[in-house]
Amino acid sequence: MTDTFLSNVVVVEIGDRHAVGACGSLLAELGATVVLIEPSGLAASKGTKWTYRPAVAAGKRSFAIDVASASDIALVRQAIARADAVVVSSDTAPAWAREVVRGAEAATIVCDVTAFGRSGPLANRNYSDALVQAMTGVLDTTGDPEGPPALTQIPVIEWASGLYALAGILAALRARDRYGFAQAVEIALYDCAISALTTFLPGYFVGKEPQRIGNHHPSMSPWNAYRACDGWVMLCAGSDDMWRRICEVIGRAELASDERYATPTHRVRINSEIDRIIEEWTRGHSVAECVERFAAAALPCGAICTITELFSDTSLMHRNMVRLMRDPVSGKELRLTGPVFRGMAATGRAADFIARPDADRSWLEQYAARPAAESPKTAASGAHRPLVGLRVIEIGTYTTAPFCARHLAALGADVVKVEPPAGDPARVLPPLRDGQGYFFTMSNSDKRGVTLDLRTAEGKTMLRKLLRKADVLVDNLKPGSLARLGFGRDDLARVNPRLIHCAVSGFGADSPLADRQGMDTTIQGMAGIMDLTRVAGVPYKTGISIADLTGGLLGLAAILAGLAYRDRTGGGIALDLSMQDAGAWLTRTAWNAQFEDDQANAFIECEDGYVVAEAASEAVECAAEATISRNGASRELRAYGMTRKQLVEQLAKRGILSAPVLRVTEAAQHPQSVARQLIITGKTDDGVEWPLLSCPIRLSRTPALVQRAMRAPNADAATVLRDWLDED
Repeated sequence: MTDTFLSNVVVVEIGDRHAVGACGSLLAELGATVVLIEPSGLAASKGTKWTYRPAVAAGKRSFAIDVASASDIALVRQAIARADAVVVSSDTAPAWAREVVRGAEAATIVCDVTAFGRSGPLANRNYSDALVQAMTGVLDTTGDPEGPPALTQIPVIEWASGLYALAGILAALRARDRYGFAQAVEIALYDCAISALTTFLPGYFVGKEPQRIGNHHPSMSPWNAYRACDGWVMLCAGSDDMWRRICEVIGRAELASDERYATPTHRVRINSEIDRIIEEWTRGHSVAECVERFAAAALPCGAICTITELFSDTSLMHRNMVRLMRDPVSGKELRLTGPVFRGMAATGRAADFIARPDADRSWLEQYAARPAAESPKTAASGAHRPLVGLRVIEIGTYTTAPFCARHLAALGADVVKVEPPAGDPARVLPPLRDGQGYFFTMSNSDKRGVTLDLRTAEGKTMLRKLLRKADVLVDNLKPGSLARLGFGRDDLARVNPRLIHCAVSGFGADSPLADRQGMDTTIQGMAGIMDLTRVAGVPYKTGISIADLTGGLLGLAAILAGLAYRDRTGGGIALDLSMQDAGAWLTRTAWNAQFEDDQANAFIECEDGYVVAEAASEAVECAAEATISRNGASRELRAYGMTRKQLVEQLAKRGILSAPVLRVTEAAQHPQSVARQLIITGKTDDGVEWPLLSCPIRLSRTPALVQRAMRAPNADAATVLRDWLDED
């Protein structure tokens, strides 16, 4: 029988943001007892987690507080004082909620998730996900480059912030157990959004203005969503050999030798022509036929699934990611997600009930009445970061595993990146400086690198030596790749029975699609994300690589939870995470009709860009009087003769909250980004400066630290062998 990751951990959830609800739900999945504090007689509040109360309350205990009752407020305050952690959103919380949390940091880990954090010129503004996307440039990265920016129906920054909050709480729990004190965890949606711009910021660093590119890739082609006769299919080709195989599949083999299409650079320049050629073929076939033919040729591809199609998806069904549960309030049977954390020995706990409001009042009264645990120490002089002393091996390319491991490094782990002789292919993604890419450098901060040829006996022997000294192995290889090299699950357990191995793949090791290559864009299509990001019926990926980033953040949390499991049991654990599971988790609030969020947002074109307003288009027109009009028969609004700043000010006078849709360059240079030091300058060990991204997890007493950039492949081999193996 499998165990849960956390044991005897109690968390109080008190806040309205989606991120708070997501963090609490994942803590409950990991085995914590999560107490949901909800105001009695609560109505579904637009734009908050309460719009989706059944999903928020699944697997948690509920206490419905009467805010007029002094005894109820005192009870919540007592529970928070006894709990291991409390997660709150102070910028949207009412006065009673802020009051009961105030002062709790001395004894309890307090994680506060807000739009902008506690510092900077935008601090304390309670902006929504859509407005934060606008202020950070994230919104400007999604949609057709010839049209306005597109807002996905998924609160992607709230979800990412909830995952960062989860990791922050787990890191703070580990620090408490090591050093003996509680601390505050601060998560700002703004910080998380800037950190998600890793594929766009490199252009800014070399003096260019990053632009949205729809479903294309900046340096590879073909790469787009194509119409089939009954839907859409996503096809991604990253090499000339893939282009040759595409030409064979579509019956145009002669194009593979045509000089006009000779290289990715050539093809990117004429994307429209490439797209026309491919779509001439896909339009004559069904989505299933397209995927079957492309997949048989080992081409990264996938159906762009509607939300309804997710409920019969082969892989999601196999992994029990869609579950039916009856809501005790409405009496309706609803679809909720299964666990995203899967592992041997310990696994995520699927919620098997939806709490009725105030169902656990008596439980909370008994819990609060128990003798308080011994208070944590008030200080630990010279305390280090939470993961100091932890040794991590990363075998990863591009985004998911490297993204996870760079945050482990920021939290203090000694991360060694194992690369093949040719290096991580992300090293040469443009733009480059001295042969190394900005994207690679940002994605691999504070790591050391060694080069091993794992096809050779010498390379395998060296990896085994490193694994014996390691605490964690994280990889994003295709399932079975390590096993074919002699490092399967049983092999790793023999080498190091205390090892935490976190594997993040496209579909999971046990999926019927395990052999299918999973990429961020194809996963976004297969998880329903693109279905929720349509413009005039055309599905779009989110500009930021949300499937990759979510997979990496789930890996970070799984590793931290795995450490808690090992501390409790003494044994290691193998973790199997799926990017498609992660992507489906992102779309969960669209799974039931009554979950539809009717919070309206209007886009208005100004003389210098766009503004997004938290109001229906008709309300914006009325508030701005004659200034705004519709462009013909379309629903697009235009503010004639007004800048974004002027329109935001005018709407504010009418009580409508809005924000300018900033470009990536504007967001990178914004005073809030500067004040929060979100883009910093790091150095390689030989003194070369590079721009790096700070860690969005802010711990008050054991802060994360980003400071070092990676050097050339294998440049750190000598120091790694010295520090890990005592070899000169």
